Amino acid sequence: MEIKLNPKNIIVVGGGSGIGFATTQRLLDGGAKNIIIASRNIQKLQVSACKFNKTSTQNVFCLQMDISNVSKQVEYIENAQNLIGKINPLDGLVLSGGINFDGSNWKGFNISETEWDNVMNINLKGTFFMMRNFANYLHGNNRKGNICIVSSISAHRDLLSVYQISKNAISRIVHTYGKYLCERGVILNCVEPGTTDTDMMPHLKAYTDGKREGKSWPDNSIRRVIRPEEIAEVIYFLMSNMGEVMSGSCVLCGGGAKSIFF
Repeated sequence: MEIKLNPKNIIVVGGGSGIGFATTQRLLDGGAKNIIIASRNIQKLQVSACKFNKTSTQNVFCLQMDISNVSKQVEYIENAQNLIGKINPLDGLVLSGGINFDGSNWKGFNISETEWDNVMNINLKGTFFMMRNFANYLHGNNRKGNICIVSSISAHRDLLSVYQISKNAISRIVHTYGKYLCERGVILNCVEPGTTDTDMMPHLKAYTDGKREGKSWPDNSIRRVIRPEEIAEVIYFLMSNMGEVMSGSCVLCGGGAKSIFF
């Protein structure tokens, strides 16, 4: 069975760097027609947009978006649609944006209310409402489509930090709502990456990713950190024609992580 990308006009939140950037490139390679990369930092997006390899018939647009501003999310979706034109109906969403918080050494227990709200407003509240508003947008316009959310292996760890709590919650939301949204033709899945070499954790540059030289990573069986393009490949699969039979799935990509608890 040939695996083919389902959506052709896709918003990638967090598409300017890391997993989001790698995912955008993979979706372009897989035949996406228009991709809107979105984040709060429009300058960063514009720099990133120049780096993508695309054909003459493909387009990458930039859209400033703060998903924690729930009241503006419908407007963001409409702005994205206007960027690519009504003849190109939006039918895909990848939510790869998020922020981290170190919960080690009792930091999670002693977090301030402001820090808690900042993480939750983006990783959980903003992500949930963006998923919901996009699903409603598709349903309201009689369209089928795909949504993929980037959660984390932290969803399976002891909930020591607000980051881990937010990712645990979003994975459970995907598992639940994916069963029901597919009845409307909206396929919802998520990926749970293990330790991945992104700008969020610059210290990982000292460790090998399987291609570059570096120290062995001690916390998984493959003994290396994961590359963003590997996670992007899983996201592509979940956004393909195979995603339908997996709706509501959270795919753990931990490389045989050791410090994980079920």
